[in-house]
Amino acid sequence: MSDLALVEAIASDGSGAAAWDEHVWVERARAGDMEAFDAIMAHYETRLLRFLTGTVGDVEVARELCQDTFLAAYQALPKLKGELRLSPWLYTIALNKARSHHRRRRFRTFVPLLDDTVPSDAPDLQNANALQDSVRRALARLPQQYAHPLLLQTTGGMSCREIAEVLQCSESAVKVRLMRARNAFRAIYEEEEHRPCTI
Repeated sequence: MSDLALVEAIASDGSGAAAWDEHVWVERARAGDMEAFDAIMAHYETRLLRFLTGTVGDVEVARELCQDTFLAAYQALPKLKGELRLSPWLYTIALNKARSHHRRRRFRTFVPLLDDTVPSDAPDLQNANALQDSVRRALARLPQQYAHPLLLQTTGGMSCREIAEVLQCSESAVKVRLMRARNAFRAIYEEEEHRPCTI
């Protein structure tokens, strides 16, 4: 199988278990192999894009930040020594890019309405828009210390240990933040459900 075919297989495989050996791809990318870095991008791009979209609230901005994340990773990768846990490292870069964006723009956080969640008939579309608006407003009201771990877990599929690496805190702190985030989100969401839709 050619490298390009392998990249495509990784990008299309949900689990990536058969073709994905992170250590091999990292070492090849460190050595300057562009196809190996393309494989890394294909493996992580969708998850990072979901996380960034949820964090900054704008798909186009999230795409730019995702590109900036991979550019920063590509530039830093050859300089890193020792074993690298790629997923937490990439999410840390992405989170730092999002934080920089927030400092510059002071955007509010929301979850986008994804194309695959749009129902086909009009009454359901209105309900979906109202639901999405309630979720967006609830997430926007969560403090970042709760929103970030919640988004890392839900959009990035990260474990508490990986989230702890990204946020540079203990695993027990992540568990507490996630518990508080869920409770706060639930309370805010219930309050938001009773507000009129702004879409």
